[in-house]
Amino acid sequence: MKGYPKHIATKQDFINLLADAEFRERALVDLIVIQDMQDDIVTRTLSIDEETGEATTEEITNPMPLWKIKGFGSRQEVADLITAQEVK
Repeated sequence: MKGYPKHIATKQDFINLLADAEFRERALVDLIVIQDMQDDIVTRTLSIDEETGEATTEEITNPMPLWKIKGFGSRQEVADLITAQEVK
């Protein structure tokens, strides 16, 4: 791999980046972004009125927050990985 990746797809990608001294700090910053992202609630559009163009929406629990998309078991698992790196 040359340089820092444009897209980090999985938990294992983060583990690999954290193991490389050159990319460790940047990977930690990206992990903190995932940990702090407030994406537990999302807005779902139920319908759009054809005449006014107004949308009827509702808030729901996000079935796929970013930490889950990346392959972590919980937001706490992201925090634990960050903490483990800070201890080193």
